[in-house]
Amino acid sequence: MLNALADSARKLLGCPVGQVGLIERDEHRCPAVVGMPLEPFTRDLSFCAHALVSDAPLIVPDLSQDPRFRDNPLVAGEPHVRFYAGVPVILSSGFRVGTLCAIGFEAMAAPAPEAVDVLRSFAVAAAAALERPADEPGVEETRDDRRADFVALIGHELRTPLTVMVGSTRLFESRLEGRVERRLAQAAHRAADHLADLVEAIIAFADASTGDLSLSETPDDLATLLDEVLEMQGPRLDGSEKSVTVADIDLPGPVLLDAAQAKLALTALVENATLHGGGRLTLATRLDPDGHLEISVTDDGTLDDRVQLDQLYEPFVVGGKVDTREVGGLGLGLPLTRKIVELHGGEFEVRPEAHQTTAVIRLPAWRLHAVAAA
Repeated sequence: MLNALADSARKLLGCPVGQVGLIERDEHRCPAVVGMPLEPFTRDLSFCAHALVSDAPLIVPDLSQDPRFRDNPLVAGEPHVRFYAGVPVILSSGFRVGTLCAIGFEAMAAPAPEAVDVLRSFAVAAAAALERPADEPGVEETRDDRRADFVALIGHELRTPLTVMVGSTRLFESRLEGRVERRLAQAAHRAADHLADLVEAIIAFADASTGDLSLSETPDDLATLLDEVLEMQGPRLDGSEKSVTVADIDLPGPVLLDAAQAKLALTALVENATLHGGGRLTLATRLDPDGHLEISVTDDGTLDDRVQLDQLYEPFVVGGKVDTREVGGLGLGLPLTRKIVELHGGEFEVRPEAHQTTAVIRLPAWRLHAVAAA
């Protein structure tokens, strides 16, 4: 079924290659491809990964002229891909699991809207094929999928009563006159706000994990964005007696990104360093030798020897035993950051060193070039 749909997609658009591509955490694999042999490859090379950031089709008449793709080895080198047209394959849960796409080795005009509509219909059929029951040939629901669905359900079920709770405690606080009563109301209000923040973190992670999160990208000034992140954290940093330094930011111009999601990722990094790091935090930006943008948060603390580096990227993994640990948190900050960065086509890593720990967000160079070319 999937091979038939891939073949239909390439014939519809007059391309030599059609495929159904599934995008996983670090890999692009093809359960169906027609027109050329294609082994699994890393996500950072995948055109389809870019198509997953929204429900809209991704049509690129000439990849070599698009700053997002012109330096991709599949474009700059063999097999010299030039044309791409893909639509997301969206499961009934809303999860954008991959794409149905057609690929050409010569630049082509964008297809007619009617052809794109047909391609969308093929993608719906591909989603149905992927969702066949487990006792039929197909893709089984994984444990991670079930966990993400459960987390999303819990988060959304808690959001409404917590909204009522926050509003009620705020109302009580404004109306109570006794000093003791007001202090109790303030404590309840702070606790409700904290719970609301935790629920929003759960929902944000679930949306990123299940593909419900779409990017709304605009050119933004990174220095302003970092200032806004630190303004939100300022009182907490001062209260913790931790200092923060922002290194000089010297970029050629704005960066194309989803400001709200980028702020969420950066806030998670600063909060993580505040809770678990040392006493001094440094935020810095730079362009690496390949022109990619690096944003780093460094603190003068070191990782616990008992912490496995790969566990830092797993959700709900917290340091130490839950009932005896000294700091709070759900263990969602770094996993959420990684999800958001990957949606932007970037990479995220934590670099432990002898006397400091650095978390690095790396965004592709085209996010700077795209703004300059606009």
